[in-house]
Amino acid sequence: MAFPEFTHIHCSSRFDRTAASLESDVDNWRENSSIITLTEVANDRRGATLAEQGWGYARAKKDYGADECATCYRKDTWTCIWQGYKKLNTRGRVYAGPVCSGDSVLKHKTSGHTLLISVTHLPAHVEGYGGAHWRTQMDHWEARRAAYLSSLETWNTHIKALKTSKKPDGIMIVADWNLNLKRPWVRDLLKDNFGSGYKQAWVRFPTSGGSLHGGPVAPLGAPGKGTGDRIIDGTLYQGLKVDTAPNLLSTARSSDHRPYKERFVFANKAGSPGATTGDGDDTNNDPRYSGEEWWGFGDYMDDEIYAYDYSTEGSS
Repeated sequence: MAFPEFTHIHCSSRFDRTAASLESDVDNWRENSSIITLTEVANDRRGATLAEQGWGYARAKKDYGADECATCYRKDTWTCIWQGYKKLNTRGRVYAGPVCSGDSVLKHKTSGHTLLISVTHLPAHVEGYGGAHWRTQMDHWEARRAAYLSSLETWNTHIKALKTSKKPDGIMIVADWNLNLKRPWVRDLLKDNFGSGYKQAWVRFPTSGGSLHGGPVAPLGAPGKGTGDRIIDGTLYQGLKVDTAPNLLSTARSSDHRPYKERFVFANKAGSPGATTGDGDDTNNDPRYSGEEWWGFGDYMDDEIYAYDYSTEGSS
């Protein structure tokens, strides 16, 4: 028996773009997906655009960042059986602000499969510190690094608890990670925090452009031209298989990020919670993108900043 497939589009939105631009973009994405995830929709006027006939959405009420993220879903395909949020960062909040996950459990109407989706927006300006508007560069960077690490730790614990209590058949962890997913040390960082049971949906990166670079729809193929074309938005998954690998879409007026589109299929029959494997592996660990780890992660036990050229790297 075939298990259900579904298409997911994510866009790390932009808080200061118009509500009209967001509504137009989301309407376009609705034509090609049954699940849409978003960040930076805390603005009430922008958030109001998520309502649409035939679609539901999960988004927390306004509460110091709780409404930052949202998940939209087709009502003829999914029912939302639970939603909530979690404040994640326990350190570094002065410079990083609140980090909250937006969580929901969707139930597939035909098969009964359940899907846990957790979305967040992790701190920016962590892949290289700087900026004259901060009191010192180091204070800025250290605070954001602390916020990032505490958010990952809390998020992992939170998702483990949800997995135990909600018993989903599949899990999607979606984020504006604000770290370049092309870099093996970043992928290892996420694996160290969430465990090897979660896989990265990104395996083959686009041949041109990145999350913050415009352009036409990029064909799938070998890894991109370089780490300057960063991929900072992506999905971790469990209990699913990648049916169509993620790919960047064209630029969106409502965001400074390019959305990405991917298609999944459930890996097990409904009522099989606790599945810990997906299909993929980290085949894109191309040594061209390894670099030197500089953030004190992985096997490094100190807080030194290792040599790294971030002159071509941006953040959002």
